[in-house]
Amino acid sequence: MPRLSTLSNPTSLIEIDKKRVGIRVEDSGGTISVSLFRLDLAGVHLPEDLNVVVIASRGNTEERLDFGALSTWNRSAIDLVDIAAEGAWSFRVLPVQPGNPKIVALSEGLRPDGEGGSESFIALEPADLDQRPWEISILGPDGRVVISFNRLVYRSSGEAIADEFFICMILPEAVRRLAEWFVREEECSLQDPQWEPFRDWLRSYGVSDDPQMEDEVQKEEWCREVVNSFCRQFGFAEILAVRRNGGSEE
Repeated sequence: MPRLSTLSNPTSLIEIDKKRVGIRVEDSGGTISVSLFRLDLAGVHLPEDLNVVVIASRGNTEERLDFGALSTWNRSAIDLVDIAAEGAWSFRVLPVQPGNPKIVALSEGLRPDGEGGSESFIALEPADLDQRPWEISILGPDGRVVISFNRLVYRSSGEAIADEFFICMILPEAVRRLAEWFVREEECSLQDPQWEPFRDWLRSYGVSDDPQMEDEVQKEEWCREVVNSFCRQFGFAEILAVRRNGGSEE
């Protein structure tokens, strides 16, 4: 089912800005826990009798955590029991009325603290991938890209970012998949306020127009231009050529 455009909100659902929410994931001795360390609702008019529910998603699994009353939510970490051991993290925060399944407010597509942040289009995180060196996931509904790298190869995101071979080879593929994901979503438009950060990001690389959604050829052309513009900005091929020559441009 296509995502509802943010230009309309027939359910009167209150959308909470991601910058107001902070989620932390801890892995201690094989036990994974989640804490909600920030929930700034100043100026957001919500009923006082709500509870805070966090939906944690990873891989093909999902787990629901109840952090108690909105006014005095539990700031301690809560253990996850049935979540997958690997895969890209995504969270939703749902203030709900006790005993009522209706969602009153929502903040979704959240990333854990320290793993790319809610405003980052491309995040890197370690994962147990057996012999696969990397994996790319697109998180809906707002198209965040997560590059999972094998923790046997890199111990941290900093190590992965510092490896120019890895970054130059993988980032263009991540951008290509994001562009193709965007043109497949029928309700996506750069004119939609939800996509304003993505629109501004594209404009910084010289791409300013929406793809022509009714024409498959033009969709492909648009995706190709997005990737080409991104690569030209950073000169990935030139960086790799210099690295292969031992640091010399000759």
